[in-house]
Amino acid sequence: MSMNEHQLPEHGFLESLTSEEREALQGLGEELSFNEGENVIEEGGAQDHLYVLLAGRCKVLQKHVAPAVTAWLEEGDSFGEVNLFDLEEAGASASVQAAESIVVWRIDRNGLNTFIGSQPEASLRLMIGLATLLSKRLRSVNALVKKMSIWTRS
Repeated sequence: MSMNEHQLPEHGFLESLTSEEREALQGLGEELSFNEGENVIEEGGAQDHLYVLLAGRCKVLQKHVAPAVTAWLEEGDSFGEVNLFDLEEAGASASVQAAESIVVWRIDRNGLNTFIGSQPEASLRLMIGLATLLSKRLRSVNALVKKMSIWTRS
C-alpha cells in the first residue's frame, strides 16, 4: 500500500490544518493495515504513537470490563493520545482491536516533534485540536462517573 493511498481526515483534531500541513504531517508517519481481530494496541503494552483510523472500524477493550467493548472507533477517529503525552504511565490503558480489515496512520513522538519544529503555527493549531479532543473525552468520562455515583448512593 502506498504512503498516500489514504489521506488524513479534514475533521477531528486535524480540522484546523490546511491540506498542505496535513500532507506534511502525514509524511512523518506511516500507514499500517490490520486484519479483523488483530490488536493495533495491546493493553499494558508499550505505546508511544498517535493513530488515526483511515479505513474500517475498531473496538476498544479493557481487561477489567471484559468482554465488553468500551468504545467503537470509526474512520477519522484517533487514539493513542494518552500515552503519547503521559511519559510516566506504564503502558496502554486499553486494547484497540480491528473489528474488520482496517488501515491506520500512526506517528510517534519523534515524528510529532519534527512537525512541531518545522511547522510551529500549524503545530499550535494541532495541539489545540488534541487538547479539545482530550477535554471532550474527559468530560464524557466525568459524566459517566457522575452517573455511576448516583447509582451507588444509598
